[in-house]
Amino acid sequence: MTDNLENKIIKQIEYYFGDINLPRDKFMQEKIKEDDGWVSLEVLLTFKRLASLTTDEEVIVKAIENSKSGLVAVSEDKKKLRRNPEKAAPELNEDRQKELRSRTAYAKGFPKTEELDDIVSFLEEYGPIESCGKRSYLDVATKENKFKGSCFIIFETVELCKKFIEAESIKYKNVELIRKWQEDYYKEKKEEVETRRNSKKQKQEAKIAKAKEENKIDIPKGTILHFTGIADDQTLTREEIKEKISEQCEMEPAFIDYKKGDTEGYIRLKNENDAVELHKKLTDGKLEIGEINLTLRVLQDEEEDEYLKKTADAVAEMRKRKGRKRKGNFNNDHNKRKRN
Repeated sequence: MTDNLENKIIKQIEYYFGDINLPRDKFMQEKIKEDDGWVSLEVLLTFKRLASLTTDEEVIVKAIENSKSGLVAVSEDKKKLRRNPEKAAPELNEDRQKELRSRTAYAKGFPKTEELDDIVSFLEEYGPIESCGKRSYLDVATKENKFKGSCFIIFETVELCKKFIEAESIKYKNVELIRKWQEDYYKEKKEEVETRRNSKKQKQEAKIAKAKEENKIDIPKGTILHFTGIADDQTLTREEIKEKISEQCEMEPAFIDYKKGDTEGYIRLKNENDAVELHKKLTDGKLEIGEINLTLRVLQDEEEDEYLKKTADAVAEMRKRKGRKRKGNFNNDHNKRKRN
């Protein structure tokens, strides 16, 4: 076994049982509970990175026995390893997490096909590191986790981390690395998410406002007259009312809100204060249509506002229904053409 292979095995095993990984590795946490901290080599060799170095248990045992750190112990039968009980792993509490963040850097610019060992070897030129995690994403097409080209690096000290981040220039294979504190990275990402969320919200609000504006119905004031005077046994049509107003008052109603059988209704005119002008042309607000003598009055104040709102809402809803109908007809025609 070469010194290089031995060092790689030691580094990998001590990572599994180390201060960074062990407290947050759920699988390892479960395993060390089963046998007084011992984890079999058979289990450890299911880890891809260790297995890529060697699958020979004797080689692994020999490497760990040669380690100078004393972090990992070998069982008497040389079939199991555990963290030295005299070197307990730190508890991953809030203070510990804060301390780790204080010496964690974010670096981006690594080739997306790069091996972790090569990245670690490069980073160690800037001081001892405790951990380097390749950041990955799930490729929807292949259903595989792929390297983003960025890493989180935990340096041994805050000073080393600061030196790495604040260096004027650090290139990896001729590509300048983007470097920042991990906390600054998370802060920027949070701000980006907020910006996107606000932008989406603003677009949605603008869309709603546009729809409201398109459906907005502006009916002028002073255009509504209410009429009564139709007995239960009398009949009258909208056309008769419209014709009489046009003939007698020389004004054209925009809409007659009345249906046959009603005893009262409303007349809407086109221009502001047209209702007032029409009423002036009548004698005591009376409009005779055959044997029916209608009494008209101009809507004002709250009564007018309430009716105008009701009318605007009804017109907007009618436009909306027409719009949906047009879309439906288009789709139906389109489907028919496809079938033909």
